[in-house]
Amino acid sequence: MKFLLTAVLLTGLSIDVYAEKKKGLIGDAVESSDQGYYGMAGCGLGSVLFGESENKGGQILASTTNGVYSNNTFGVSSGTSNCVPSKGAKTAEVQRNVEIFVAANRDALANDIVKSRGETIVTVAGIMGCKDTNYLGDKLQTRYETIFKNSANTELARNVVDTVKSDRYLFETCSL
Repeated sequence: MKFLLTAVLLTGLSIDVYAEKKKGLIGDAVESSDQGYYGMAGCGLGSVLFGESENKGGQILASTTNGVYSNNTFGVSSGTSNCVPSKGAKTAEVQRNVEIFVAANRDALANDIVKSRGETIVTVAGIMGCKDTNYLGDKLQTRYETIFKNSANTELARNVVDTVKSDRYLFETCSL
């Protein structure tokens, strides 16, 4: 019983120190991502049950739930329980998928970009989570020379992803 009480008190103290640090009262402020932030407890079953609670009690319950059921690892690896990858990790994964697609469909992609329409552009849009394939095709067409300036598939894939990242509309409507 003493062990459980000590564990709860230490958890509460660590969350209190974290909250003060987050507010900027202790050291540097801790920034949270725009998406998928659920307080000190993080993602997992606790965040599903107790939500984005910023109070200590909710965070303690969420953290305890996550710890008891050890579900954070499953949530992170499966993308469930409010565990979403960071924007940077998602972009790297998308770029790898585009690279794989480009390696198998380079000539067809080049032909479709010249026309700004086609199956390969629809597929690339799907890989990058873009809803507006027509706009994507038009944007890729205008940057054809830049995209295909290098013969390596890795560079070509990076140029396609950079085209999306550099256009505000595509960046906001695609899920990079």
